[in-house]
Amino acid sequence: MTMSIDPRLISVRDVELGGGHRRELARASTRGTLRRLRPGVYVDTDTWRTLDEAEKYLAVCRAASATAGARPVLSHWSAAVVHGIPILGSWPTDIHRLMERTSGGRSRPGTVAHPTRLDTVEIVEVNGMLVTSVARTTADLAACASFASAVASADYVLHRKRKTHLTKEHLRNGIEVACVTRGRRRAHAILEFATDLADSPAESASRVSMNLAGLVMPELQSEFFDADGFIGATDFHWPGVRLIGEVDGRQKYLKPEYLEGRSPGEVVYQEKLREDRLRNLQLTVRRWDWQRANSPTRLAALLRPAGVPLRRGR
Repeated sequence: MTMSIDPRLISVRDVELGGGHRRELARASTRGTLRRLRPGVYVDTDTWRTLDEAEKYLAVCRAASATAGARPVLSHWSAAVVHGIPILGSWPTDIHRLMERTSGGRSRPGTVAHPTRLDTVEIVEVNGMLVTSVARTTADLAACASFASAVASADYVLHRKRKTHLTKEHLRNGIEVACVTRGRRRAHAILEFATDLADSPAESASRVSMNLAGLVMPELQSEFFDADGFIGATDFHWPGVRLIGEVDGRQKYLKPEYLEGRSPGEVVYQEKLREDRLRNLQLTVRRWDWQRANSPTRLAALLRPAGVPLRRGR
């Protein structure tokens, strides 16, 4: 019998309410047909294998929210996965939650507690879970996550087409509340670097690598036209050297939401036609993947020979 918070999760409580016994779940876990996520919460092993890393972490967060005596206030990475905010790198395995500073609550195996004044925190409910608001979550990540990952998260939240409609001013206010002392300067530096023009985490990672490599930063989402009309908006554009930069992740060619009913081959062909039109405008095009996007050295080795200069005073 399943839990209302996620139909894929199986709880001891619901099994017992249906006349079963917790020993059945324990035996299934021992056999490997069920996977234990939290005490008293399991998921079918075959279902677990179909989930990506973010979906697996989200399932763990849902299990934690459903089994705690009082619903925890999920924060940091746990709130990010609930809101659908991307990160760079691997998702954690521990649950991150806020605790009232005066309650004496501490971290324990599987849970990281972040003491704070809960009366200062904007808390929202998402699919039955209590989580910090998008603005507060982004501020917490800016103070704690790696620079590149925090930028990717902030870029996503600020994106001009995002329904949250959050601005840098909203996030600045979130930083002032969340980062009373520790991490405030760093968080503001991340917010200053963030943009509403990055269309993907791969673009965010590329921008961070360009900055670390000391390269002149490009224009984002420049639009190009030819005699046949609109060609497209490019990821990166260096007007001074007539160079276009495009970063391609696997999702662009494999995930249904990016394919939009097309086959991967059709997407590749359309990208080729688009690139040919750009080259006909006397523009040079350079493409790279996730691995190069995350490496300042490798990205610079591609872009410097194409004419991208170093910043002055570096």
